[in-house]
Amino acid sequence: MEKHKSKHRHDKKPAVSKRGCALGPLESNMVRSSRFHFAAVFTLTCIAFYAIIQALPPSFIKPINEHTAFILGLVLNALGIHASTANDTVSEGGLAFRLIPECTPIFTVGLFISFVVFYPTTFREKATGLAWVIPALYLGNLVRLVVTFLVSRYDRSLFEVFHVFLGQIFTMLLLILCCILWLRWVDTGVLKREKAMGTARFLASFSLISAFLFLIWLKVHHEYIRLLDWLMNLGFSLFGRSAGLARGTLVYYETFSIVIVVSLILAARSVPWRRKIPMLGAGLGLLFLIHLFHRIDNALMALYNITAIQPLDLTGLIIGQYVVPVLLLIYLVRLQRQDVPTVNAFNR
Repeated sequence: MEKHKSKHRHDKKPAVSKRGCALGPLESNMVRSSRFHFAAVFTLTCIAFYAIIQALPPSFIKPINEHTAFILGLVLNALGIHASTANDTVSEGGLAFRLIPECTPIFTVGLFISFVVFYPTTFREKATGLAWVIPALYLGNLVRLVVTFLVSRYDRSLFEVFHVFLGQIFTMLLLILCCILWLRWVDTGVLKREKAMGTARFLASFSLISAFLFLIWLKVHHEYIRLLDWLMNLGFSLFGRSAGLARGTLVYYETFSIVIVVSLILAARSVPWRRKIPMLGAGLGLLFLIHLFHRIDNALMALYNITAIQPLDLTGLIIGQYVVPVLLLIYLVRLQRQDVPTVNAFNR
């Protein structure tokens, strides 16, 4: 339902070039708004943060991995599981977990810090958000590690499924929940009942859609990898080279960011399809390029021992996993705040 124009408009129309404007009214307002500047600075900060982490020697990140392993071992022992911890590895019987940076909350915490620090609001609201969200992200990460260990302990074949589901779907659900709740609180000072219900419906929709798409993608994502490899081989052949990679991996963890992006857009039920389709195209197109670059990097490392672009590749994967979904969330929230009833993303 389109919003009717008032018969009495006294506002002057903005000056427009004779060649026309490439952006619509909503997009033009966004470019001029502080929210756009926030999204731009937030994105650049996250890229820089993730790039620095990937470029640092392993010795800089190792204490974080070891701390996470130590806490995981404590919790498992508290639950009656006689797990032992050695450096960054937690083991019990024949089961051993070696923790890497992706197993720690460093990426989600770093993202949320950037989100809060650059968001246009007061210092008190920033400090409050950091004070309760950072512990929530830390505990959420610990919960997923404990659950993955417990499930793997009783059935090793379930490790990959739970590792990917909890690492991707659960982690992003928790991060999105924290971002939305903090934004709601910043906007109103309290979490009003009707807005809380709208947020709950959105998160419930996201959870159900992502769980459904996860099961489908688990079955078909190997075909997606074949498509990426076909395009990669086509590109290598132009230079008289071959890039045949073995596809023996059970689950290609990095591709499940597609499930997050699609679920996030589909969960915003009241966003019209005329806006959803461009969002899906932009989000999936960017992830496709990131995943294609990752396969190219794998081929360069495996076949030609070229590792120069690996930090850039890993940074791109982290951006696809965390930053792209949060940028979509920022855009959805921006849509909701427009004075257009049809795009109220969360409250319907």
